[in-house]
Amino acid sequence: MPRRPRRRTPALLTAVLLLLPVPAATSEVLSEAEAGRLVTEALERNPELRAARDAAAAAVERVRPAGALPDPMFSLSYENDGASPSLGEMEMTRLALMVEQQIPFPGKLRLAEEIARKDAERAATGPDRTVLALSAAVKRAYALLLEARENLAIVDEQIGTFTGIEEVTRARYASGLATQQDVLRAQAEKTRLAQQRESDRAAEETSLSELRELLFVPAGTPVPTEARLVPGRLPTLPSAEETLRTALAATPELREAALAKERGQLGTDLARRNLKPDFVASAAYMNRGGLPLMWSASIGVTVPLWGGRKQRPLIAEAERLASSATATEESLRRRIEALTQERLVRLSQITRQAVLDSEGVLVQDRLSVDAALASYRTGSVPFVTVLEALGTYFSDRRAAVGRLAGLLRARADLDELSLARSAEGMPAARTAAPAGGSASLSKM
Repeated sequence: MPRRPRRRTPALLTAVLLLLPVPAATSEVLSEAEAGRLVTEALERNPELRAARDAAAAAVERVRPAGALPDPMFSLSYENDGASPSLGEMEMTRLALMVEQQIPFPGKLRLAEEIARKDAERAATGPDRTVLALSAAVKRAYALLLEARENLAIVDEQIGTFTGIEEVTRARYASGLATQQDVLRAQAEKTRLAQQRESDRAAEETSLSELRELLFVPAGTPVPTEARLVPGRLPTLPSAEETLRTALAATPELREAALAKERGQLGTDLARRNLKPDFVASAAYMNRGGLPLMWSASIGVTVPLWGGRKQRPLIAEAERLASSATATEESLRRRIEALTQERLVRLSQITRQAVLDSEGVLVQDRLSVDAALASYRTGSVPFVTVLEALGTYFSDRRAAVGRLAGLLRARADLDELSLARSAEGMPAARTAAPAGGSASLSKM
């Protein structure tokens, strides 16, 4: 009769351990189509992007007016010779219609229009920054959602595994091969896993809330995902040269700084040209009733008599602004190069760690579980050794999921072309030992 539990216990344990999944070596880390769909939805609905595009379109409307002539002035006047109306009777009595047109010095209007066009091009970088920032935010929230859902799947596997372990310990306890403490340990692990599941569920709801906000959809709207964060085939790392070339060409702030430099040069040219005189042309038609009509034409010129007090300080201001824009462009270029290099280093590090997860750590953890089981069957190790191996296996799986999510976030940071350094730590540092991990089991 004692032999019956002995045969049943290893059989039960083997059945439980066979339920442990083996990560597929060719699983995709990210469904680009799924992430792209979410980004497209966010860009279509986001009001901030619409506001930025409207502001950029408004700036374009200011280009043509900047190069137009000032509005002409029409005036109607009546001059009377004598106290009583005398039109047609007195030679000096006349009804006059006059038109006057200001004519800036040649080149001023062209420069003013070019300055307005540069301002419009600078405003157009605003929507580009909004698109980059919103796309990256959606991808980061999507990665967090995948991580939370993958962790939920892992903790459910753990609960199922430890439910089977509890049955094993009960069977061993009934046969006199284990103590009641083993049963209580298994039950305590299930309770801690239930707590971990609540944390993972809260993380899923938090990431869902953030993603719904970015997608501009009501609370409670489901966001289904098909992609899985399973260690396997990883995306190819971009080349450093191509990435840096793209960053320098596509970063909105750098393009805005380059346009500001060009605008400063145009502003300097216009300020210097303001030392040149402007012109005023006028013509008049004078009706004298029955007397012969009269007409007049004239041209005037503005004299920059106060140039030392008025125009020259504006020239100095324009030159300073142009110099400032040049220095800003140089500073931004160096900053972009440094930040791009940092992000590439971070991306490369996480990728190498993820490769070690799929090709080394998780494979070794599974072998450790099998070895612990084999040793337990021969009675050379206590059952707690099996529990520790299982805890380490699940803990490392969660850490691997965190690294894969960190990889997606690092790629989003790279694509965002942000000028701010990321405050987020490395994914490995974010991953705490989960319930049922080796840290708790080692105390048994």
